[in-house]
Amino acid sequence: MRTTITPAEMQRLEQDYMEKTGIPGVLLMELAARAVTEAVRRHAAPGSAVLFLCGPGNNGGDGYAAARMWRMEGGVSLVWELSDRPKGDAAVNRTLLCLRGVTPAAPGKALPLGVSCVVDALFGTGLARPLSGEAERLARLCAASGLPVVAVDIPSGLNGETGAGETAFQAAETVTFHRVKAGLLLGKGPACTGRITVADIGIPADWGDIPGMRLLTQADVRRLCLPRPALSHKGTFGRVVLLAGSTGMAGAAALCARACMRMGAGLTQVACRESLVPVIQTLAPCATCIPLPEAAGRFAPQAAERLRQAVQGAAAAAAGCGLGQSPDALPLLDVLAEADCPVVWDADALNLLASSKAARRKPEDLLTPHPGEAARLLGWDMARIAAEPLAALQALQARWGGAVLLKGAVSLMTDGAHTAANANGSPALAKGGSGDVLTGVLAALLAQRQRLGLDSLTALQLGAYLHGQAGCRAAEELGPTAANAWGVAERLRWPGDGPTQGWTAPLAQP
Repeated sequence: MRTTITPAEMQRLEQDYMEKTGIPGVLLMELAARAVTEAVRRHAAPGSAVLFLCGPGNNGGDGYAAARMWRMEGGVSLVWELSDRPKGDAAVNRTLLCLRGVTPAAPGKALPLGVSCVVDALFGTGLARPLSGEAERLARLCAASGLPVVAVDIPSGLNGETGAGETAFQAAETVTFHRVKAGLLLGKGPACTGRITVADIGIPADWGDIPGMRLLTQADVRRLCLPRPALSHKGTFGRVVLLAGSTGMAGAAALCARACMRMGAGLTQVACRESLVPVIQTLAPCATCIPLPEAAGRFAPQAAERLRQAVQGAAAAAAGCGLGQSPDALPLLDVLAEADCPVVWDADALNLLASSKAARRKPEDLLTPHPGEAARLLGWDMARIAAEPLAALQALQARWGGAVLLKGAVSLMTDGAHTAANANGSPALAKGGSGDVLTGVLAALLAQRQRLGLDSLTALQLGAYLHGQAGCRAAEELGPTAANAWGVAERLRWPGDGPTQGWTAPLAQP
């Protein structure tokens, strides 16, 4: 599992590594430049012209070294520099570049003709303030050109700790070194970074005791998503009860149920108003329904007892998808708060909690607010949530307990002890119903938590990752505009499923 790091922490870690091993910084720079050159190959044809923008510090040194490597591969390296007197190891690499016949120049007024790619090696994490002057002009020039930009470590102008950066470079790919910088995932980061490639520069992954936000890798997901055992039955994978749906919002309950079934829950039951049963049974026929009595369009008093009986022995539950915000649902939420199983709290369940004096949720429960719901749960305004997402995340967990996922282009998660992030996803998920799909995914994972060995935070991470992957598949097949939550639910996949799973092998022919 990867973790993030701040620029200041990375600087201390590099210094500690070099001091204790005697490995010089110029070697780390050479390995960094090699990774940048590999990225350039993904955006520029062999032998084509690439423009390298180099600053006076180590980030510029990476750029000088990458320009030399591109030249040695037969490409055309054009180098613009902010200073002809770089410092330290950057000066060494500028000299090596010049010995290869490349002469850096001051930035021109327009980008050179025929350039196929730009490398941003101006400042990286070395700049914590907005771009200005010549650097800002170059960022705007590159943005207007439409050329792919490869950012070295972090797009120049983006704050590596907070993600602030109004005029940062817009990269098609960011090659970051050793560990993901936190700012790539926060604030403006997701809009600036493009593809994030984490490059090995020789520092062991476990060097230094520096915690950061946890990030799942594909290898982690494959390890966590165990295949279904051949000798199993529906009870092996848990029964889930979903308190969901209301008049006009039955689709939310169906989306949640379909996602829950696709993620492997043994039995999915939708506890809903009795008037909704025909609709939900039609939309999600593989789920069963628990009709909750109604009286004059409201939950009848006996509905709470009916739900209490339903959740006895359940492996997991979820509440909120399309539930509506009528106060008559509050006694049902009280039933789930007292249930022995973990509960996913989402959507209208969170809005109802925010308007009540409810107590903290159980430690094993999951809360999944979007920024608007988070603002209501905390009594903050939306602008503050957007400006301080990590502070909002911690405040949500402190006030409401459980493990919390704050939704966004990059979703942030915490269980109070550790923090995690998920950047795996697509703009296709920016549509109504996507959250209902995520709730179903998480409920199914909670139902299988013991079999899979999942704690609350890891369940959130895995659920967000699998949901994001489904969003990417829907975007690839349909386009991010045409894809919808139903399509996302239909494209959920379990990485542990193999093509030959089963307990009956084909008989050999005589």
